Amino acid sequence: SGETAPAAAAGADAPAAHAPAAASTRDGAGRLAAYQKALLGLAAGGYGGECNNIEGPTPKDGVTVSPAGAASAKGWSADLVGEQARMSLARTVAAGAAPTGSFAASGADKPWQLIVNSGSGGSAMFGDGASAAQCRNVAAAAALAARPLYPAVAQFFVPAGASMQCADGGALRTLAIKPGPSGVAFGERGFAFDSTATQETLAVEPREGSLQYGSAYADGSHVELTVDAAGKLSVATYTLKQGVAMICSVAAKD
Repeated sequence: SGETAPAAAAGADAPAAHAPAAASTRDGAGRLAAYQKALLGLAAGGYGGECNNIEGPTPKDGVTVSPAGAASAKGWSADLVGEQARMSLARTVAAGAAPTGSFAASGADKPWQLIVNSGSGGSAMFGDGASAAQCRNVAAAAALAARPLYPAVAQFFVPAGASMQCADGGALRTLAIKPGPSGVAFGERGFAFDSTATQETLAVEPREGSLQYGSAYADGSHVELTVDAAGKLSVATYTLKQGVAMICSVAAKD
């Protein structure tokens, strides 16, 4: 288990009334860009190997993902940021085995997919329709499992701590949710985001402007946190090995 011990100035011109909303929109876009940059910083790389599409062999350099979100391959490209692609990362650590990692992205409006997995020697699948291709023996995919995920996004969760209304077995109560640099506390109950985790997940949902982090443990317990486009903690949940769950999704009233 990963459990641990515990106002606008008077007289302003009329257009200024829209300034807070405009600023909020800019701030939200800026945060989303930061979320995307953090995830892409973990996923960027060149994923080549023995590659084929429906017509036969394709270039061995496969697909490249840049830190800015440009995915490119022969006959196919996608802008993961500009096209508002949903992106996710997972890192799994099984007892007695080397860690494995995976990266997935899919178009919001266009039916394309990009999936890179370090398991079984490494693989990559990318494209849409006739341009879809796949590669095997993608050695570079091992980099997806090289390091824990939470340290890359802790900066977004640590300042987002809040008092939230939580459902616990049908009852409502207020808890202080406090993400830290290496874990999170739900009131007096804490969970570590460290080597005790058997799987970590990250996901960016552009249309919601959110960043999600999850940590699972060998005993079946898991934790999930979400920060929204305003940088606020919007969802915090945990489930224990006994099936006991805590779901916090509403900010507590002052």
